[in-house]
Amino acid sequence: MAAVLHDMAAVNASVRTYRVRIHFDAKVRTFVTLPLSLNATLYFKHPDKTQIVFDTVPQLAKGFQNFYASTGTPATWQKTYIVTLEPLEPGQTKTIALRLTPRAPASLDHALMTVDTATWGIVIQQWYYKDGSTINVTQFNEVAPGHVLPNRQLADFDFPRYKAHVEATYDAYEINVPIPDSIFKTPQQ
Repeated sequence: MAAVLHDMAAVNASVRTYRVRIHFDAKVRTFVTLPLSLNATLYFKHPDKTQIVFDTVPQLAKGFQNFYASTGTPATWQKTYIVTLEPLEPGQTKTIALRLTPRAPASLDHALMTVDTATWGIVIQQWYYKDGSTINVTQFNEVAPGHVLPNRQLADFDFPRYKAHVEATYDAYEINVPIPDSIFKTPQQ
């Protein structure tokens, strides 16, 4: 397990910080379907400080905001989660799945991360909560010298009060730029 997490962290070892703009197109279903179009800036600082700042934050966007802030990175997962390797499906050779179970009591029951063993990038995230809520994310990565980072994500949120389909498109990353610690605060209220 340690070797897998090491390989996942190693692909981004030279990335100390980044800033990237993200555009979200969402369809949120409560008793009606509401389209949302949002723009935000995502900030990262090694080892796992993450903050997303939306240009405007409608109430329904708060769930997306907290999702990005709480994911962590392979370099720090073992501090927060018990990480185990899931059994491979027959014939499966290009991906592996990791199960992340919170070490401390949390609303999250567990998460499954499917990893492409050619790039060591995450390609599927599945989050399972104790109340039955789920988040399923298919991730497409930018593979470049020195990093493997998301460039597009398709996510389905299934919560008791709403469901949402969200497409996130990332602009060009600004890597190893100065980012003040003051950026990393409690998510916007």
